[in-house]
Amino acid sequence: MENLIGKVIQNYKIVSVLGKGGMGIVYKAYDIKLDRYVAIKILHPTIIDKANFIERFKREAKHQAQLSHPNIVTVYGFIEYLNFLGIVMEYVEGESLEKLINRKKRLHLYDVIYILKQILFAIGYAHSKGFVHRDIKPSNIILNREGVAKIMDFGISKSLLEESHTKTGAKVGTVFYMSPEQIKGQSLTHHSDIYSIGCTLYEMLTGEPPFFSENEYEAMDNHLKKNPPLVSEKLNGAPELLNKIVSRALEKDPNVRFQTCEEFANSLVELDKYLSTLNEKYYRKKKRDPKIVKRYSILAFSSFIVFMIVLSYFVYKQVFALLNSPQLNSLNKYSIESLFKDNTSNFDFKKIELIQNGISENLNCIRFADKNFGIALGDSGVVLTTHDNGNTWMRFDTIKSYSFYDAYFQENGKSFIVGEKSRFYYCENYLSSWQPLKLNDEYTLFKVYFNNLLNGYVLGGNGLILRTTDSGTNWRQVQSNTNNILYDVKFINDDIGYIVGWNGTVLKTVDKGNSWHKIESFTNKYLKSIDFWDDELGLIVGGGGSIFKTNNGGENWDLIHIEQTIGLHKVKFLSEAYIVILGSKGTLMISKNGGDHWNEIETKIFTQLNDLTINKAGRIFIVGANGVILKVF
Repeated sequence: MENLIGKVIQNYKIVSVLGKGGMGIVYKAYDIKLDRYVAIKILHPTIIDKANFIERFKREAKHQAQLSHPNIVTVYGFIEYLNFLGIVMEYVEGESLEKLINRKKRLHLYDVIYILKQILFAIGYAHSKGFVHRDIKPSNIILNREGVAKIMDFGISKSLLEESHTKTGAKVGTVFYMSPEQIKGQSLTHHSDIYSIGCTLYEMLTGEPPFFSENEYEAMDNHLKKNPPLVSEKLNGAPELLNKIVSRALEKDPNVRFQTCEEFANSLVELDKYLSTLNEKYYRKKKRDPKIVKRYSILAFSSFIVFMIVLSYFVYKQVFALLNSPQLNSLNKYSIESLFKDNTSNFDFKKIELIQNGISENLNCIRFADKNFGIALGDSGVVLTTHDNGNTWMRFDTIKSYSFYDAYFQENGKSFIVGEKSRFYYCENYLSSWQPLKLNDEYTLFKVYFNNLLNGYVLGGNGLILRTTDSGTNWRQVQSNTNNILYDVKFINDDIGYIVGWNGTVLKTVDKGNSWHKIESFTNKYLKSIDFWDDELGLIVGGGGSIFKTNNGGENWDLIHIEQTIGLHKVKFLSEAYIVILGSKGTLMISKNGGDHWNEIETKIFTQLNDLTINKAGRIFIVGANGVILKVF
């Protein structure tokens, strides 16, 4: 096949090769018209020569394009170029489930359940539209950088080489994931997909498919005649409930398996309850033998008496010195409690609660106007509101289903919401009314920010900077001198501010935001979030695990080395020493020494975390992909 890299086919410029297979080559390409990357599967010319292939291919591409689901790779259409035929698809930057299993050997049960639910939602949706995948396997499932599972190759490559979708005698699929009826060449139904999902589930849990063999015939024979070893035999401590779920999915008789993906997903509810109970038991204190408790109690009491005597002497000396110190007057403005209070004690992240809200769309932003009222914004026009300090969230009707990326509440009730396709809304009294603010051109707007009551900024694609000096009544565009996407902005005082964006872009202003200039680049990775504690200490985070720190107000930025290489999306100072970073795959990192060292917190969430806020009650909330809302205690 001709090397196409560098060529422009229709409005697609071929960039690189993503992979090769029996059907052809998958290229990464740049869509010149729509300013986005796509994946194009160019089929082998030998396949295209087959009779009636092109018409069948076009029909299948049209059918595939009808599937619109966040967990299914979208097909945009097809292209014809000389003797080449190609499928244009959504480009997903991430890692296949197959590679993830090979790298980790087997996955944590929490991650397995999280991924499995996404697979079931996607396949169940396709089944409701009359599609059967017929080749579900880990290599056809990709996890993007946000941890979202995407099903690939849905129905196209498998059906193209057949005379019909359910031709008897045709074996379609990969042998390790084939249902018994597939192996027999019988008509295929949605039950075959459920069996293949069961095989994939087994591999996620144990590290290999249920009937792994070097001999293809032996593997097929085992699918027909044998039951695989129980999951508990390969995974110590696996509950009996998990054995039952896997075994039912792998029943030889299609009528005995889960009848729908929804039924399969519902079986996981009890497993979720079991794991929650297990966590509670884990955190409870273990009961001890009464004799041992008594013996240690006496010892502990004696030690306590000695400790209190020493502590009393120490406190007496310190308080006496303080009362006679000339610094006492400077401490009078603080309460007695504040003298002994640890500033970070409220942010220990001892408990992280996942709040159920009934949505699956990505949430990009969360804000609170006061102690009780807050909003969470996301893709497809999702706006959630809470009126009870974030305990419950309800869906709020929006104007159109465009994605929203950021919001800002002013103390006087004015609020602003921004999103894709120049969606820019102004509300006079929080969300009581919506008024669109029109822009001359179409941009994706990522950030709305006010550094004081009057001065505000909106950032977006193609280097867009909008500025207001009258509290949002009027906006004008400010020259940015860049075409890169701009993500975040932070002012360290009335005059000096920074903007960060794509391809290592950092802009600086020293004249209250009237003009911006690009500072010398210190990375070529995207920079997503910036925050300062004061006019000296600041942090920037971005792609590939990038963390940059300044101690001199942004004059110099030093790279902080961490083990993670995934995308980081949000940095937030909780105090001078205590800082939080959010990222892909459920990454939540904490620094307690001003950003020099970082520890990762276990969230048990395998999805991108996008934004964080602290409400007036001092409670931390985090939002992310797939409708995730976390409340931190």
